[in-house]
Amino acid sequence: MSDYHFKEDTIAAVSTPPGRGAVGIIRLSGGRVLDVIRPLWVGRPLDQIPPRFLTLGGISNPAGELMDQVLLVRFLGPSSYTGEDQVELQCHGNPGLLSAILSLVIKQGARVAEPGEFTYRAFRNGRLTLLQAESVAELIEARGEWARRNALAALAEGGHEWVQSLMDALLDIWVPIEADLEFPTDDLDSIHLESYLPRIEDLKEKIEELDCRATRFAKLQEGFRVVIAGAPNVGKSSLLNALLGYSRALVTEIPGTTRDTLEELIEVEGIPIRLIDTAGLGEARDLLDAKGMERSREALTRADLAIVVVDSAATNPGLATPEAYLPPGSLPEGVPALLAANKSDLISVSSGWWSAEGAILVSAHTGEGLETLLRGLSEQLTGSGVVRLAERIMLNQRQGLALAKAREALSRCAENIRAGAPQELPATDLGDARRALEELSGKTIEADLLGSIFSRFCIGK
Repeated sequence: MSDYHFKEDTIAAVSTPPGRGAVGIIRLSGGRVLDVIRPLWVGRPLDQIPPRFLTLGGISNPAGELMDQVLLVRFLGPSSYTGEDQVELQCHGNPGLLSAILSLVIKQGARVAEPGEFTYRAFRNGRLTLLQAESVAELIEARGEWARRNALAALAEGGHEWVQSLMDALLDIWVPIEADLEFPTDDLDSIHLESYLPRIEDLKEKIEELDCRATRFAKLQEGFRVVIAGAPNVGKSSLLNALLGYSRALVTEIPGTTRDTLEELIEVEGIPIRLIDTAGLGEARDLLDAKGMERSREALTRADLAIVVVDSAATNPGLATPEAYLPPGSLPEGVPALLAANKSDLISVSSGWWSAEGAILVSAHTGEGLETLLRGLSEQLTGSGVVRLAERIMLNQRQGLALAKAREALSRCAENIRAGAPQELPATDLGDARRALEELSGKTIEADLLGSIFSRFCIGK
């Protein structure tokens, strides 16, 4: 990790996204924020501006020329976001103007902040836990309401309770065993390690259940993979365009128009879904067809859900399952599927498709049935357990790895106890589990890992 994380200098950065807008914000933090701003400020004396009070003024260059009219607000440490004195300048959102003002600030002695440095200072100064700091980045990057809600809950709640509950349960096991080693007594019965096995297994199960949430967190970030599959020319690409609300895929009457997978992200009832259009599955006409179908099958192996599309105007209903409308072996075992009977605008009212059990009738041309299909996607994902909307704790990769270390240490501990190993070995394993949980909470963590965590943030946050 860079040395800047341990400096007490004053940092500055543009904290609004790149591009033009109504407002652009320049943020400063550090002990010299007023000294940096004072030579540039035109308006009420900075020392007379109350904290958290927006004040209209201006920023001028060394020649005394007005650069911009701005709103300035002060935050006093330790009650600010970073725990240090802060100033924010709300400027007009012209990129060139923001860059020019930031350059003036830097010339007055501030330094351009590194990615995530404001939030790192909040963590270092005790304003945020490490779990809260990570949730800031996750809230900014969140895709879908579900992800946003979970990130906000982690930011608000801090993660103290569930981490501390794991640590308390571990210490209840480890402390007596370690104390018996450090302070052996002859007048008391020696510890029976086997009696701790049920509690070790119970703690390991709790960690395993939490660890599964790291996988679901990854899905929150990338989107759940929903593959649109079916025979050639059944309207898969037309259905993709209809679900997106705009023309993304090339559509023609020629079978086999789609030769490669095409992905787009949508949000359905707060769930981020990555729709994947694929080449039609059937008998390949040439090498290009075969390659396209191979990619379609590969996409299905990684799917969280499949939409099997059939041409209701050219296909009779009656097959038992959606996968029956695909070539044998196309849909991997365990991948849930919905059957979308497309081109419902072309079938008669007497068609058996209207009463076909399990089929969702849709028309990519008229939009009929699209809402029902989207609702079916949400219900299928939540009903299969892939999505769990009620979860309040989601774990990122780092947190999942820390939990995995704790789980592995507990497994070694249980194995050593069952094997009758010397008491020092289970005690060492429990100590390893404790260190893993401390790493999870941020109580003890390597500097390089901290640098990796905060480097994921945008500059200015």
